[in-house]
Order: sequence, then structure tokens, then C-alpha cells
Amino acid sequence: MGRLDRPRLRGTALGTALRLWNPVMKRLLASRFHWPWSRWFLLISWTGRKTGRDYQTPVSYVRHDHDLLITTGDAWWRYLVGGAEVRVWFGGRRQRATAEPVLDEEESLALHARMFVDQPLFAVLAGLSRAADRDQITRSIRAGRTLIRVRLV
Repeated sequence: MGRLDRPRLRGTALGTALRLWNPVMKRLLASRFHWPWSRWFLLISWTGRKTGRDYQTPVSYVRHDHDLLITTGDAWWRYLVGGAEVRVWFGGRRQRATAEPVLDEEESLALHARMFVDQPLFAVLAGLSRAADRDQITRSIRAGRTLIRVRLV
């Protein structure tokens, strides 16, 4: 079973590496030393609906029209269902934005394909052997990979 069938990072070697790297990446993305990291990564922050607690995670992104596209296999995106205000450190600046998961499978498939073709490394990290392989992307989406659309305000 690979990343296609189990997109969650928790409990994997990559997940452990990212857990150790994320605090460093958070500081880099929110500092004046954000470049070159901010070409591929941004820092997204949101407030938990039940707890009111602030959460923050670095994520990879791709620009698409006026939106930023993020993909994840972890469950934090559920805080964003129905749309949510978020804060992003993007290009060295903190900005307000709205974020919402793309739950329609066909739209998610099309946007994932676009993202993976634009950034083939993201496809490799997601476990795809070919960036534009619709069957592999569909399999990954059905296993729990979710795309989030972020719109800067």
C-alpha cells in the first residue's frame, strides 16, 4: 500500500520528517528569509470551530487563476468545510484569505491534475508515477486526498 491508497502522512517516514521540518519551515515562511521557499510553500492558519484554538501548517501550493491550490492527505481540511476565513503567509506577507475544500470529485480531479502537471514534484510526493494519470489521481482522492482552494481577500 503506497501513498495513493493511504495519503495521510501520520505514521509514515515522510510524516515524521515533515513533523521535524515544519517548525523550521514555519519560521522561514514568516520571515524576511522566505525566498526561495515561498515559491512553492505557504503558511496557512485557521481557527478551530469547536475549540477556538489557532492552527498553522506549511503547505505546498500552485497558483490557478486567482486562486491558490493546496492538496493534503491529512484531516485538517475538515475545519474548512463550507468555507472559512484563514490567514496565509504568502510571498513573505501575511494576508487574509478564504479557503474551502473542493468536494466534487470531477472538479477535484481536474484541479489535482492541473496542480500535478504544473509541479511534478508534488505528484511524486503524492505517490503518483505519472503526474497526469487520471486513474491514479482518482484513486488517491477516493482514499482521502483533498484539494483546497484558497482565495486571497
